Amino acid sequence: MSASVGDRIRMHSNTTDVPDRTGTVVAVIGEDGPPYRVRFDSGEETIVTPGPDATIEAGSVGDKLGLAAEHAGEKASEVAGAAKEQAEGAAGAAARVVSGIADDVAKRFER
Repeated sequence: MSASVGDRIRMHSNTTDVPDRTGTVVAVIGEDGPPYRVRFDSGEETIVTPGPDATIEAGSVGDKLGLAAEHAGEKASEVAGAAKEQAEGAAGAAARVVSGIADDVAKRFER
């Protein structure tokens, strides 16, 4: 059983008093298939390896594009955060260098 990001998965219940669980595949963790990260309609997100009681339906193009945009936004936030940390570190290092030079200049004027 193979699924891609944006596909819908239905985990059929084994008993009549428990409803089926449906959700959307938000990540394919395996190289060519399971396990998948699934966001269920209830809001829960978990890793799933579907068994024989599961069915997969192809997701709509709109759903797939929406998930791709969400993933791109998350990655952009991660990259921006890392860039900010590096810039702050570089600014701190530059400030220390300038401070050291200013101290050297001040010491020369004290003589």
